[in-house]
Formats: sequence, structure tokens, C-alpha cells
Amino acid sequence: MSANETFTERGFEKRPGYPMSFHPVANRVRVNFAGTVVVDTSNAMRMEEDGHQPVYYFPRDEIRMELLTPTPHSSR
Repeated sequence: MSANETFTERGFEKRPGYPMSFHPVANRVRVNFAGTVVVDTSNAMRMEEDGHQPVYYFPRDEIRMELLTPTPHSSR
């Protein structure tokens, strides 16, 4: 997918009218936590989902994974 394209899906099998979209972010995104840069990328994606705040996704190889701690929490 190029930086100028937008991927849009209309829902899930159980909720076919549920709007959500996935967009490349045109700008650089930097995430700081407690004064430490965790991710700094020009390759972020933003998911917009009906009834929720936007969520940013980052390429795993651009995240400083050594700074993160796994938890049992998951989402789908």
C-alpha cells in the first residue's frame, strides 16, 4: 500500500455495517514515554473505528521492544 492509498473495510461478518478504516500517516510520529523515545517512524498507520478513538500502529522493527514489558492483555 502506498502512502497515498487508504484501506477501508465495512465491518465484520457479524456486523457488516460497522465502519472502520486504516490509513497511512503522512507525518512522522514519535512516541515518548518518561522522556525516552519508544518509536520514531514515518511508516505509522492509523485505524479509525466507529465509536472509538483512532489507534496508531507501528512497524514492529521500528519499536524499541526492549523497553516494553509483555502483559497477559490482548485485543482483537
